[in-house]
Amino acid sequence: MRRVFITALFVTLILSALTGCHPQFQGSLTGRNGNGGGPTPPAGQVQVTSLSPATVVAGAASFTLTVNGLNFLPTTTVLWDDNTSLTTTYVSSTVLQAQVPASLIAKPGTVTIIPSPVVPLNFGTNFTITAPPLTGNNSFSMSMIPVVANDIAWDQVSRQFYLSVASANGTNANTITALNPQTGVFGSSASTGSEPGKLAISTDGAYIYAGLNSAGSVHRYTLPALQADIDIPLGSGSYGSYYAIDVETEPGSSHSVAVSRGVKGISPREIGGILIYDDAVARLQTIPGAGSGPGPIDSLVWNPNGQSLYGIDTETGSGLYIMSVSSAGVQLQTHTSAAGYLHFDSTTGYLYSDAGKVIDPATGAVIGNFPLNAIQGGFNGISIMVPDGKLNIAYFLGQTAYSTGASNYVIAAFDLTHFTFLGAIPIANVSGTPSKMFRWGSNGLAFLTGDAYGAGATGDGVYLVSGAFVTSPAP
Repeated sequence: MRRVFITALFVTLILSALTGCHPQFQGSLTGRNGNGGGPTPPAGQVQVTSLSPATVVAGAASFTLTVNGLNFLPTTTVLWDDNTSLTTTYVSSTVLQAQVPASLIAKPGTVTIIPSPVVPLNFGTNFTITAPPLTGNNSFSMSMIPVVANDIAWDQVSRQFYLSVASANGTNANTITALNPQTGVFGSSASTGSEPGKLAISTDGAYIYAGLNSAGSVHRYTLPALQADIDIPLGSGSYGSYYAIDVETEPGSSHSVAVSRGVKGISPREIGGILIYDDAVARLQTIPGAGSGPGPIDSLVWNPNGQSLYGIDTETGSGLYIMSVSSAGVQLQTHTSAAGYLHFDSTTGYLYSDAGKVIDPATGAVIGNFPLNAIQGGFNGISIMVPDGKLNIAYFLGQTAYSTGASNYVIAAFDLTHFTFLGAIPIANVSGTPSKMFRWGSNGLAFLTGDAYGAGATGDGVYLVSGAFVTSPAP
């Protein structure tokens, strides 16, 4: 097995020219005694002692690396991370110059630089590739409200959030509870008597609908009093009782909701179809569920005109479903490819996906993509987003390819109509997985965290971000 002894950053190379001794490495290294003992290079062995530059930012262009050392020969080659030979120019017995291509510095990390030939004991040094800094308006503040919640909804009328507080929460378990984002204080609360799930608030702020997962129904409560109103039984099928995978109120009609019905514990879950309810009565025309219909549709978004409904398959990735809605019910119109949860912006009239696609709902065509790879190598895995047509900004939250640690995230802002990158800020120490993001107030963002499946988990909560970044993301 080959061993490499690092000289830079960790040890000091002491060359005693007066005594004629070979270079001796001082300091602690793996396998050394920490008191200056350790292997001594054989007489005449090539060694790397320092580099210039010693670090570079990931994503930079190709460059020339100056390698300083001892006993270099015209045939000596610089080796990148022990095994990749770099194009090397011999300058002198103590200096080499190596060409480092951009492909080798695309991502952050630390590599070892040693000279050829490879021998059992190689004396080299480390080269560091750092993550590019985030560029954004750093004027913002963040707070976290601990709560185990299965969903969150924003009420434009009362200017507060409502949470479906899970049974695992220490207080207010199995309730719908209000949260004032300005103060971070919980407000009115109503017991659901069952594990609450998806929430939807009518556009006039008169009602909140809550999917009751254990009861197999959707319950309606009045706002702001949170008084129990009506119950909407979702029925059952051959695989068991249905629950609401998603609930969305019809724009301009506080008594009507669209529901995606599913069964827990099976895949795909959405086998109960898409239905429109007026109060507790289902309209006759429905879209069958997966297996007997077009495919699983488990996330719904209304067009503000109340005549179009958009659905996405987040479970199997079968795409975007565009549906028409009338007094008779709901009917599938077209199907196209898409990925990620959807968000409709009434200012632009377009659909925006968490994956960064911009879709014209009139045609189902993708008309643009946000350059999510512009931020530290791009988002690594799933991101969530929210558009704001009035500010003309799209906000994305996720972990980048260069994020260190499972709790560090980034919020990146883009021009909503030109798709250009505006700025980004770090969001550190996030507990859980972000599942839904909102714009609130004049300069606020909020997101809820839960487990990998979007359900509330211990230690999670609501994160509130506010400040100048939200309205002016550029640095």
